[in-house]
Amino acid sequence: MSAGKWVLRQSGLYHRYNTMTSQSIYILLNPMPRSQLQEQVSAHLRDRPHTTLIDPFWLHRLLLSTHLPAWRQYIAAQEKEFLPKANSTFATFIDEPLRLGYDTLSTLVGLQNRFLQVPVIMEHTTELLDELKGWLVDLSDPHPSQQTINLGTELRNHKRHCQAYARSAEYLQRRAQSVAQLLSDTLSFRDQVEAKIQNGNMIQLNKSAVFITALTLLYLPSSFVASIFGMNFFDYDMDTRRIVGTSMVWIYVVASVILTSITMLFYYWLLKRDGALFKSLAPKVRVTADWVQTPFASMTRRLTNRGNAGVELKELPI
Repeated sequence: MSAGKWVLRQSGLYHRYNTMTSQSIYILLNPMPRSQLQEQVSAHLRDRPHTTLIDPFWLHRLLLSTHLPAWRQYIAAQEKEFLPKANSTFATFIDEPLRLGYDTLSTLVGLQNRFLQVPVIMEHTTELLDELKGWLVDLSDPHPSQQTINLGTELRNHKRHCQAYARSAEYLQRRAQSVAQLLSDTLSFRDQVEAKIQNGNMIQLNKSAVFITALTLLYLPSSFVASIFGMNFFDYDMDTRRIVGTSMVWIYVVASVILTSITMLFYYWLLKRDGALFKSLAPKVRVTADWVQTPFASMTRRLTNRGNAGVELKELPI
């Protein structure tokens, strides 16, 4: 642990006991140098070396008494990080600005995975304690000593602590899962509310566009007439007070008809060709020789006539 950050590491202990000579061989594998366990082992060998001959479980006791209390601190630290987010999630309303987002959801999923690891590790520790109790029973005399009874009581206490830590972690894991699901549903509903608001805005814009189109159609005839009389084909005779027109007005009529016909024919051609012009401009995917041996002989990229790009897989005969 460093500045509130936890890292899970494993320690290994190999113990070989000779029942004939009552001698033990210990191999301790420590994940980090100068750890708390290593300091306690050094102090025990320096201050009380005689107990190592009397109690073959002294290193096991130091290992369990050093590492098991750290699990309580670990669970408490994760719970301290989890509870504020859980309370904020339950106090969130969909129709108000959310104080939590997808980053909080990612944090909750991470906490859920951390809580999920604790029961598994505690289960392995419980199995180890059961094996130590069985070994203690095999080594003890028909009339166990007070030291053996105390060691058995200590192992049972460690087992109860492991079970309590596992139950706490399972409860927090289920609660983190429910809170994460609640936050996920809240964010999903919030996205739906935002989409509904955007749809309302688009409907309002469409209504505005329809209104503007109606105004355009309303003023289009008068604008068309004004543009015609604003040309040089017509003039006002001050003497006779009449509008005098030129015989060249047919040029305007012919040009308008030809331009309108060309536009409508081009639009009709695009509809019939189904976006062939845009398809010819789109990039092609090259097909290698290996692809020809497969049922999927080619893959083409096309643009639909609705303006959305997509990739279409076509199965061609070999």
